[in-house]
Amino acid sequence: MSDARSVTVEDELTIVFPGTWAMIPLNDPERSARSIARLVSERVGRADRLARVRRTAKAELEKLVALAEDSDAFALAMSMEILPGVPFPASIVMAREALPAGDDAEARLERAFPDGEPLAFSFGPVRRRSSVRQTTYEEESAPELLADYRFEAPDGERIIHLRVNAPMVTDPDLYLELFDAIVDSISFRAPLERPAAG
Repeated sequence: MSDARSVTVEDELTIVFPGTWAMIPLNDPERSARSIARLVSERVGRADRLARVRRTAKAELEKLVALAEDSDAFALAMSMEILPGVPFPASIVMAREALPAGDDAEARLERAFPDGEPLAFSFGPVRRRSSVRQTTYEEESAPELLADYRFEAPDGERIIHLRVNAPMVTDPDLYLELFDAIVDSISFRAPLERPAAG
């Protein structure tokens, strides 16, 4: 599917991804392994001559999952295509962080992340920090966009941290506009009601 689509993450929030993205389960080794195997098979193919490419892709995905889990992430989304036949390599890792005490969400975010740029999205205040670095892929070097978005969860007790990694960017400002729109698409789901004590 290559149209924008809404994805529910852990019954907590919904986010709209443009193009084709894959959600890789975290903190469940069996589900992660199945998801990676299926993704590699679909994207690389099953031909014998592609065995080395499959092994490399599998190892890279396993490394990304391990890094996400080390950061206490709860979701990992990977972009495949922005339009049919147009590759768009990028990943978004979502994690929860402690929220400093205080009265106002914007002030708490500013205290916690003073170097972040303040933004106002549809669900409330956001702090964004971004940078571009040169990264080497095999023998080629290309710019890579890193962007961190932090905002308060509706319960007022924690921060949601989205880390964007977009290799081979050609226009960092344009990419940031796209990721701003993706993050701004987030809507929070109401918590499930607990059954009444019987």
